Amino acid sequence: MKMTFQKLVIGASMAIGVSAIATAPAHALSLTFNNANEIKTYTGGSNGNFIANDTVAASQALTDGNVSSNVELWYTDENPTSNVGFTATEGNYSATVSSVTASDWSSFSSQWLGDLLNTYTPFKSVWNGFSASTQSLITSSFPSLGIGDPNIGSFQFGQNGGVELQLVGDLDVKTKLSQTISTDLGQAWDGGVKSLFPGKTSLSISALDVQTKISLLQLLPTSATLQTQINQLTSYKDLLNFQATLNVYQGKIGASEIAKVVTDNKTYYAYSFNSTASGITASDDGVSYSAYYTWNTPGYTAPTPPSSSVPEPSVMLGLLGVAGVFVTQRKFKKVSI
Repeated sequence: MKMTFQKLVIGASMAIGVSAIATAPAHALSLTFNNANEIKTYTGGSNGNFIANDTVAASQALTDGNVSSNVELWYTDENPTSNVGFTATEGNYSATVSSVTASDWSSFSSQWLGDLLNTYTPFKSVWNGFSASTQSLITSSFPSLGIGDPNIGSFQFGQNGGVELQLVGDLDVKTKLSQTISTDLGQAWDGGVKSLFPGKTSLSISALDVQTKISLLQLLPTSATLQTQINQLTSYKDLLNFQATLNVYQGKIGASEIAKVVTDNKTYYAYSFNSTASGITASDDGVSYSAYYTWNTPGYTAPTPPSSSVPEPSVMLGLLGVAGVFVTQRKFKKVSI
């Protein structure tokens, strides 16, 4: 019975030691949200639920290792007017992730456009042939694309304090760009182009018709009014060519939504054009969330998985102490005999 008791004590001590190893303290990730009324959580999978204004559910979705569970930042519409999101802290590391406003677009639209054109090269030569005014017109429409309200599937810090996000969604920028170009064409037609084609409708005018009109106007004596008309027509022709290119392009132009990330006193805009199939679709429409996009800060190194094979020094000392007691008791027993 005495030996059995000793074994039980040692066994319990070893169990405590192993538990201490497995739960060795580490810096915990902490999340705080700056506007809970503008976040909505999807619990994951194809049968998930949507939970609005719940920071506990949001924190779970961002850290559960399930990319299909996600948090939408600024969910009431697709055009954020403020930076809604969360701040993550872990030890000495800190990062803020938020929605993207029209003001933010002015800071990175050229970067985003360049990456878009480098990914979908058929549009690059078309874009480079546009006048500066046409390029400016299209760029100014980017905030209305509705991709500044990101769905964040996961967040984590790397070994060096870098950040990795997974952005969940199934976005076809081709559709949104087509809608934007159609709007721009309508505004240009009503804004002055229509007066240059009396008796015609916008649908009956082609890029060739517009170029013919430009060539005729260029034969007239130069004037400020004439130059304005030529500029309007040139922009209208560019928009028609861009629309035609979009219409004949096969497949969709896949892109993630965009998140603003501020960490280590630097501002980044998280987005990608390279998707990974998620294997699920959202429970409400059966289409959304079928893909996700991974983004990280430059030089990011993934965190090292926790190891349970190497105990903390204090735990080792505790185990050695237990073993010492056991050896001493064995020696004492031999002397007694």
